[in-house]
Amino acid sequence: MRYEHANRGKAFEESIIMVNEIYKARGKAIITKVPTEWIPIRQGGKIVSAKVENKSIVDFLGSYKGQSIAFDAKECLSSDRIRWAELKEHQQEFLDRHYKTGGISFVFVSFKGGRYFAVPWKVWEYGLDEWQAGGAASIHIKDFLPEWKVPQSLDYLPVVDRLFRKVG
Repeated sequence: MRYEHANRGKAFEESIIMVNEIYKARGKAIITKVPTEWIPIRQGGKIVSAKVENKSIVDFLGSYKGQSIAFDAKECLSSDRIRWAELKEHQQEFLDRHYKTGGISFVFVSFKGGRYFAVPWKVWEYGLDEWQAGGAASIHIKDFLPEWKVPQSLDYLPVVDRLFRKVG
């Protein structure tokens, strides 16, 4: 089960990487996957497993139209809701600092059934604050705004343009 959880979202991330390669080839943006540092666990000289050495800040970092962009990709097993806690504290802190220094920050959400959304960091932060004050622990897909919707092609930069008007 741990293996499945650790690799949940891998296909989603790989798809984003392919889209980012297209953006790079077309000269639109340079956005790369932030690697996770792993330490091998050895038993009798053989590598039997691995554990995370340092937590990654977020999944993707880059530059778009001269502005820094940072986002984390979250794939849900649910078809209709995602928990605010899916974004870990160190990721929250990074996205918040990135946003406050003028960067584009969001959470790229994939729901079962091929529905994708770019949720602006300020919206996610508001949901986290509400949850910590006793509110809802998750957001339902019916509460996602239409302007957050990303097409199945995962061409997310037009959504970024709509959400972050200061870009370009």
